[in-house]
Order: sequence, then structure tokens, then C-alpha cells
Amino acid sequence: MQSREAYESIACSYDLLTQGYGHEIWLDRLESLAVHYGLKGTRLLDLGCGTGKSFLPLLRRGYSVTACDLSPSMLAIARRKAPSAVLHEADLRDLPALGEFDLVTALDDPLNYMLTESDLESALHGIARNLAPDGVAIFDLNTLAQYRGQFARDSAVESDTSLLVWRGRAGDETASGATVEATVDVFTPAEGDTWRRSSSVHRQRHWPRKTVERIVAAADLTLVGVHGQLAGAHIESHLDELVHIKAIYLARNRKGGSNDDRRPLAIAADPVLC
Repeated sequence: MQSREAYESIACSYDLLTQGYGHEIWLDRLESLAVHYGLKGTRLLDLGCGTGKSFLPLLRRGYSVTACDLSPSMLAIARRKAPSAVLHEADLRDLPALGEFDLVTALDDPLNYMLTESDLESALHGIARNLAPDGVAIFDLNTLAQYRGQFARDSAVESDTSLLVWRGRAGDETASGATVEATVDVFTPAEGDTWRRSSSVHRQRHWPRKTVERIVAAADLTLVGVHGQLAGAHIESHLDELVHIKAIYLARNRKGGSNDDRRPLAIAADPVLC
């Protein structure tokens, strides 16, 4: 899969690329959403876990963590950070049954790399296969605003040991359902005054809400919530593809329990963090 090579290439620089993402506050808000939609237990399966940033906040809260990723290099970093987590190398399009989990997450890009409807449906079937009868699944997908924004711009971040350059290849008129690309160049010191350059291409697809709803239903899941997210992990109760940068979807197993015990939803109107 193309995304495997892409993330193998940037594994050592991934934490630099995502240093401003604020995973702690983001996971806090996503957990609150999951509780609203019926989450009770603390068995977590995190899909596309990368270097562990998407599960570490919940691990610190006492969750029992199982996670997987397609990139061995990303998993190696995650293992160093979280030796107590159970980590697997796995393709989300062919995810085996790893257990019954109260919360299944696929956060911060893994499903954006599903380029065909059959790939996305296979990944969602994998979520359903691992979701406990009363469990909650939560996943995000990039919006048109994100692809017309970040994927249409160039940016750079640096540390004492590396420089990472993001080159977006989308445009202001990116259409609904389009496939977009970005190139990431990582520069690291080599011998003398020279630098070593490693490049990777990141190809993603925009998924319109109606298409997602249809595929979720085909994957034996019931969609229970759709929210929009602004920069800074600010989550709102509605989704606007031209305003929000992420669409947040929550689903339950079609054969699971009732949603009648949901608590009243309260999403704080916090200021944008970045």
C-alpha cells in the first residue's frame, strides 16, 4: 500500500510534523463524545496508531490499549513510548479479529488513505469485527476545507536535527470525492555540510458525508453521530464541509445495545488553540 512507504519514510520525523496537534486535549474531547454515545468500558483498539500519539492520552487514563499500524518503523517508535500496549502490524483493509473492544478509533488520517469504496468498506468491516456489542467506534475524515487549505499550501517545520517540508498539491477548487496529493521532504544531516533528502508522496481521497453514511451501513455499523472539527481540537455539534477541517463520525455495532442511555451532549465553546 502506498501509505506504508510514505509513513516508513517519515517515521522518524512524524512527531515533528504533528508537534502542534494537541493530542491530549483532542482525545479528551473525543472521549467525551464517545461517552455521550454510550461508551462505558476501557478496552481500546486504535487503528493507524502511528508513533502512539493517538492512544497515549487514553493509556495514561487507564485504558487497556491494543493498536495497529501499517508501518513497522512507526510501530517501533510507539513500542518504545508504550511498552505496555499490545501493538500489531496490520493493513486496515484486511484487519483480523483482535478481540472485543469498547472503543475503536481510527484517527488523524488512516481512513483518508482509503482510495476506493471497497477499501473504505473493508476497513469499516474491520472496525465492526472488533467492536464489542455495546462498543463505540470513532473515526475522522478530512473535509473539503482541509483539502483546499492544508493540501493546497506549502509549509516547513524544523528541529535541531531535521527539516521537514510539506508541499501540498491540491487547489482551491478541489471537488467533492476527489483524490489529492502532498509531498513530504525530510532533510537530515549527512557527512560534512551535506544533507540527506527523503521524499514521500501522500495520496488521499475526500469522502462526502452521504457516501460515508452508505458505506458505514454496508459495513454492518450504525452511524450515531456526525460532528465538525475546527483547528485546535474544537468540536462542534454540526458538520460544514467548507468550514470544518475534519468530519468526526461515531458508530455502533448494528447488533449492539441501545443508545437510550446517552447523557445530554455538551460541547464547550473553547477558543481555537492553533
